[in-house]
Amino acid sequence: MSNLDQKIENAANKIEVIANEAWKKRSFRIVSKSISATAEIGLMIGAAHLSEKGYKSAATCLFGLGAVGLVCDLLFNRK
Repeated sequence: MSNLDQKIENAANKIEVIANEAWKKRSFRIVSKSISATAEIGLMIGAAHLSEKGYKSAATCLFGLGAVGLVCDLLFNRK
């Protein structure tokens, strides 16, 4: 393995350890889930604005992505 590959692997391992430790904290989980939900709601609001301007297909895609993401967050991120 090259030196660059080793540095990338070490950095990835450090990030994974830090992320796992952070995820154990309730406040971090609440903040990260809130940011995710806000982004998905933002997609749906953006879809409404695009729809008003006549971009129906783009609006449909954005709304669908936002809705699917929000449903997945609500169903699969219980902890």
